[in-house]
Amino acid sequence: MDKVKLGAMPPQLVLPVVVMGANVEGRPNYCTVAWVTIIDDEPPTVGLVLGKGRRTMEGARENGTFSVNVPGTASAAPVDYCGLVSGREHDKSEAFTPFYGELGTAPMARECPMNAECRLRQVVEFEGTDLVVGEVVELHVDKSCLVDGRPDARKIDPLLYVMLGGPYHSMGEKVADAFKVGKDFGKR
Repeated sequence: MDKVKLGAMPPQLVLPVVVMGANVEGRPNYCTVAWVTIIDDEPPTVGLVLGKGRRTMEGARENGTFSVNVPGTASAAPVDYCGLVSGREHDKSEAFTPFYGELGTAPMARECPMNAECRLRQVVEFEGTDLVVGEVVELHVDKSCLVDGRPDARKIDPLLYVMLGGPYHSMGEKVADAFKVGKDFGKR
């Protein structure tokens, strides 16, 4: 295969879009985040990359808590809205219907089929962004999105973001079973 050099730039990745929620001065605020990852599974820890100066980050620092809400594709418009406007100029508290769990200060979006309550563990500062690290205290999933007691990605229908600059996508078809398809590869 012929390769073409494109220079120093991020690779075009497809990532789930999440909505970070935090109470800011006692009111829910939401911020769309497309750069998100699992950092550890014990304890369950997530990382979100935010641009500097996000209002939602102020709430996470204020309370030591935040939520990670996984929207379905049906929520593309409110998710995009929360990424387009600043919480400093717009009240985003009504973009979603908030509910609270164990932590009491991490507003979760009822419209999102999966929500994680997180305790703020660390903020790693970079020049233009911050990596927000949170420990998942509780995971909430719509009952209709469970199969055998576990979240099912097809039922969640997560909104996906193609870097950089979009568009949004939905999941495609299953390709293979992870941790199985490669077992016989080396034996050829």
